[in-house]
Amino acid sequence: MSRVLRANALVKCYLLVVVAFALLCASCGRGRGGAQSADLGLLQRVDVADPDAIDTIDFGAVRTGEVVVRSLALTNGAGGPVVIVGDETSCSCLEMAYPKEPLAVGATVEARLTFYSSGYNFFAPRSFYLKTSASQEPKRLVITAKMVH
Repeated sequence: MSRVLRANALVKCYLLVVVAFALLCASCGRGRGGAQSADLGLLQRVDVADPDAIDTIDFGAVRTGEVVVRSLALTNGAGGPVVIVGDETSCSCLEMAYPKEPLAVGATVEARLTFYSSGYNFFAPRSFYLKTSASQEPKRLVITAKMVH
C-alpha cells in the first residue's frame, strides 16, 4: 500500500511541476514587447482619418544597426469606417504593420512601426504616409531618431 501512496505523491508532484513550468512560460515576454498586445491606452495615438494633423513619432536614442519597433494606437476619428489602403515612406529603413480590416468609427487598433537603423550614423527626419479611404490626402507621420554610437 505504501508503494501506491508514493506513486500518487510522485504523480501529484510531477503535475505541480508541470503546471508551475507552464505558468512561468506563459509569463515570459510580458512588458518586453513579446507576443502579448500592448495596452492601447498607453500608446501614442494617431488619428488616421485626419490628414491635416502631422504626428511626430520619436524613436529616441538608437544605436547604429539596431532594429527598433514602436507600437502606435491608430484611431478612426471619421464619421464612417476607414480602411488603410496603403503606405509610402521616404526611406526604405521604415515599415509599418497594421490591420487591413476596416476601422470602425471611434475604434482603435495597434500598429507597429519598425526602424532598421543599419548604416545610419545620422538620421534626418523622415516621412511615412498612410493612405486611407477617408481622404485623398495621405496621413503624414514624421519619424525622428537620434543616432548614438
